[in-house]
Amino acid sequence: MKIGVTGSNGLVGKALIKKLKEKKFEVIECNHTNCDVTNIEQVKKSLKGANIIVHCAAKLDEHAKDLFEVNVKGTENVLEAASENRVRQFIFLSSVAVFGKSAGLKNEETTPNPETRYEKSKWEAEQMVLSYQEIFPVTIFRPAIIVGKSNYWSKIIKIIKKDFPLIGDGSNHWQLVSLENVVNAILFSIKNEDCFEETFMLCDDEAMTLKELAEFIRKESGMKKPLKRVPVFLGKIIAFINGYLKIVPLLDLDYLKRMIRDRHYSNKKIKSLGFEFKFSTKESLRKLMK
Repeated sequence: MKIGVTGSNGLVGKALIKKLKEKKFEVIECNHTNCDVTNIEQVKKSLKGANIIVHCAAKLDEHAKDLFEVNVKGTENVLEAASENRVRQFIFLSSVAVFGKSAGLKNEETTPNPETRYEKSKWEAEQMVLSYQEIFPVTIFRPAIIVGKSNYWSKIIKIIKKDFPLIGDGSNHWQLVSLENVVNAILFSIKNEDCFEETFMLCDDEAMTLKELAEFIRKESGMKKPLKRVPVFLGKIIAFINGYLKIVPLLDLDYLKRMIRDRHYSNKKIKSLGFEFKFSTKESLRKLMK
């Protein structure tokens, strides 16, 4: 059984490949050093012989000019390679971003409402994947923000450690998912017919609020002072100015809009099949900070 993994040098790809090799699967690694997903011939050559494909490769930068080229056209190219290989399953790593600013608890039945370029690119990619489901079985995962070693989390922790105030009251849910849980869910779905033609949310059991998340990181960092907060209207002014000055990492108006959204998700569907989210958000954050 050969499993092709795109984005094999990314956060999920690396961790997944390590686990696949431990389980004695033969792995075909497809990443930007040997395969540009926007180049159909390179994709077909790189993934030749794969029986199952896990498509993790994606552009995350909201402002990247080639965002749709990579996330949508790149997905189509990987699907074409999968079709040529007559794969037994195609697993796609999408994102809860497809819900945009939808309020309340979201599950697989919630209507997607993408707003930003990134959100729209992931939703279009999902539709592309579904259009191939009569050719081979597909499984789509929508993970929440993944807790794992990355520049994204390095920047968040750095901002909090510098005692930057929380914008808003922080009462919005900021439900996350541990990297280990994402990898285990993918492994759970491989060759699992209960997962064919299905879409699953991936989020840890805890649904921390943004305030609870910030306070937890502060506590783990040994910070004693109370968390400072500023109202959203003032935060927008700060974010607007910082968008030009780039003093505080991440913080611009687009990021602020995403930060104050309610990120609350249900993981009941995949759990109903027997999957367990064995790693907790706090456990993963502690591991990350060490």
